[in-house]
Formats: sequence, structure tokens, C-alpha cells
Amino acid sequence: MAIAFPLRKELRSIEHPGWVESHLTLEWPAGESELRDALEEIPGASVIGVDVFGTQVQIADMKHIVRKAGIMAPITAVISRAQSGGGLQVQAVSGRDPSPILLDGEIVGYQVGGDGAAYCFLGGLTPENPGASREDQTGEVFSKIEKALSAAGMDFNHVVRTWFYNDEILNWYAGFNRVRTGFFHRHGIRRMPASTGIGAPNPAGTALVAKALAVRSDDTAVRTVRSPLQCDAFAYGSAFSRALEVADSRSRTLYISGTASIEPGGKSVHKGDPAGQIKLTMEVVEAILGEAGMNFGDTTRAVAYLRDPAHISHWNDFSRSLPSLPVIAVGCHVCRDDLLFEIELDASRKMDSVPAGQSLLSRANQ
Repeated sequence: MAIAFPLRKELRSIEHPGWVESHLTLEWPAGESELRDALEEIPGASVIGVDVFGTQVQIADMKHIVRKAGIMAPITAVISRAQSGGGLQVQAVSGRDPSPILLDGEIVGYQVGGDGAAYCFLGGLTPENPGASREDQTGEVFSKIEKALSAAGMDFNHVVRTWFYNDEILNWYAGFNRVRTGFFHRHGIRRMPASTGIGAPNPAGTALVAKALAVRSDDTAVRTVRSPLQCDAFAYGSAFSRALEVADSRSRTLYISGTASIEPGGKSVHKGDPAGQIKLTMEVVEAILGEAGMNFGDTTRAVAYLRDPAHISHWNDFSRSLPSLPVIAVGCHVCRDDLLFEIELDASRKMDSVPAGQSLLSRANQ
């Protein structure tokens, strides 16, 4: 289901057995009344997570609006380098009462139980000791994810999606990858989750802030989806899958990792050319969608990251050729100094829907 709002709002929903997962994308500026009005479009909704992207001042305003609206779910705050744009992405569920997951008395996520499956949504995870080394702070975040999953009766083998927003990522991405890879090795993680690793500070001033999604079920199928136009990320030292698909009896949901202008051999291409990087990246994303029998019209949420805030105009120009995407564009560093653009994207289809046959990018270029 897709509902378009007049004031730059988009709502997408995913049907699961016995409950509905909804994603609201609300661009900034927005007020409390707009947030409340949008949430009223989701009958019986319980908010389980909020992501806010913007400047320090904008984030403070957005947090105030969220809490004033009575939402107590975890907030993942990411500071954007762009003075304009940004916004909120709100995740809610209806049809099931989510159970809060607490660590030291703080709500860090929610578990949602459906017919034969359990989903664990975690957000706003920061290290306990901001004075520790960046690598040690990363280890603390992984430990926190592990403890929260344990409280939900899961472990890291159930994780299908992670998000890491690393302050000054270009200075320590290799160290972050060493910690992540070591954690996966020690815990015997065989199926790498889809993931985003982006350079951005957070209001807490820690080295990173993280989110995670885990699924435990005998009735839910999880499979890795390849990127036809790129190599596996672990071929050049990054421990994540290009995309994962989670399928139940009602729907298939595809989680596409942060994707950038990287060619099949793993090298960055279209250096210095933001328009060229955007075009190639979106071709790569569309090819991944095609592997799952989907296209851009199936998008439930997306975030576009641009190193230079001035390049957001290039993204706006390009995105006009696509269907209305529930996307927020923000100014953040990508994990390589020659990459100017990255996008993450989730998409979903009902199990009984028929995949569209024609490429939307190809159609737009006709």
C-alpha cells in the first residue's frame, strides 16, 4: 500500500502474518501536527523506532516533536552536513502489541511476534564509554546489540540488517571492519547481514550509533540476494551482504545495503562526477531489485547520502525520473574518500503479486 501526502510525506506498509509494518518518511521542516496526522493514517499503530537526520538544531527540534507526540521508541539521530533537507523516518506496527526490549532500564528496541515468527527492531545504540578508543566503542556497540538480542531470545545469527553511523569514518573504517569481522568470526556468523556504514557524527558525541533488525522463525525464509553488477563486499574486506530478502507467507522484503559507485572488481568509478556516480549506483540498485523480482515502485524506505551537500541537487534532478520514492537526502561521508554518493533502500512485495517486467530506469530514459 502506498499513500502520498501533500506536504512531502510518504507512507509504505508491509503485510506480515497477523500484523502490518509501516514506514513513514517525513521530510523536514515538519511540525507535531503533521507527524500526528500522518500516524493517524496507520490504524492502531505503535511506533517502534524513529530515525532523525539533520543539523544539531534540527535534530533537537525533531526529537522534541517526537516526544511531544507521545512516542517513546528509540531515536537514532544522525547529524547531516547539509543545512537544509533531512527529516524523520518512523517505523510502526499494527495488529500486534510490540514488547519493549530494555537494557539498564532504557528502551533500546521492540520485539514483534507474529504467527510463527518474531522480529526484533533495535535502534539508537551507542557505546557506554565515549572516552574509549573508536575500536573499543565499536566492540561495546556489538556487545550491546548482543545483549538486547539475548533479551529477545535471539542472537546475532538472527540479524538480517545493521546500520552503523561512524563519526569521521574515513579515519578509522579499516579499524571498524577489523572489529566487525572479528566479532563475526568469534560468533560463527555465516550469513552476513545487509548493512550500511556511513560517516556521520551523532548528538551523543560517540564514535558511532547503530541499529539492527533480527528475525527468528522456522516459517520465514532468509536468503542472500546478489548484486549482478558488483562483487561481494567481503572480497575487499567488508563483512556484509549486498542484500538480504526475508520472506513469510504474506510478503517478501528486500534489504539493500548501502550501495555506491563501485565496479565489479571493487574499484570506485566516476570519480569526481556526482551525476555519474548517482546514475551508476541506481543502476546497481535496480539490478539488485530485479534479482528479487522487484523495482523502484516497491520501495518502502530509502536514505540517500551525499558527501557534498551541494550535490543533493544532482540527486533531486535524477530522482525525478523515478516513481515517488520514500527517501530522505542527507549530507554524510561515504566510506571511501572518492565516493560522492550512497543509497540504502528497502523494498517489499506481497507474495501473490506479479513482478513488473520492465526496468523503471530504462522506461524513464525512453
